[in-house]
Amino acid sequence: MSLSLRRFEEKDLFHLDKWSHAVGSYRYMQKVTPLNYSEPSDLSKWGEDFVWFVITMNHVPIGGVWIDRRRPGETLGILGILIGKPDILGMGIGRAAISMAIREAITILGITRIRLTVRKANERAIRAYSSVGFEVTGQGSVTIGDGTSVSFYRMESDLQEKLILSS
Repeated sequence: MSLSLRRFEEKDLFHLDKWSHAVGSYRYMQKVTPLNYSEPSDLSKWGEDFVWFVITMNHVPIGGVWIDRRRPGETLGILGILIGKPDILGMGIGRAAISMAIREAITILGITRIRLTVRKANERAIRAYSSVGFEVTGQGSVTIGDGTSVSFYRMESDLQEKLILSS
C-alpha cells in the first residue's frame, strides 16, 4: 500500500461530499474542511492560514487531512481529517496521514501545538489520535442543529515537547 499526501486543490472539492456521505461524517463532524475555508478562493490561504492535503492510497484520493490556525501567526494548529472509504477504516491510514500532515504543518506553518475535538462516541478516532501522541485535555458538550446534545473530548499534542524528547 502506497500512502501519500498532496496539496488540496479546487479540483478536489467534488470529492468532499462523496467522502462525507460514504462514511456518514455528519454523525461525528461539524465541518469537513479547514476552519479558515468557506469557498474556493480561500484555497489561496494555503500555507499561510492552513495546510490541507488529499490523502492518496496507491495514487487514488481517499480522504483529506488539514491543520489550520484560528488566528494569523498563531502556533496552535487545529487538526481535521476525513477518510472517505468505509472499507479501509481501521487500517492505520489516518494515523499515518496525521503524522505526515503534522510534519508538514511544523515546517510550513510553524505549528508547535495541535488541538482537535472528537466525539466521545468515536472510539476508533480517539484510539488513532492517542496512538500518534494526542492526550485528552478537556471535555464538553454541544447542542447540534436537531437539538441533540453531543459530548466531546478536546485532545492536544505539544509538538515542541515531543521534539525535545526525541532529540
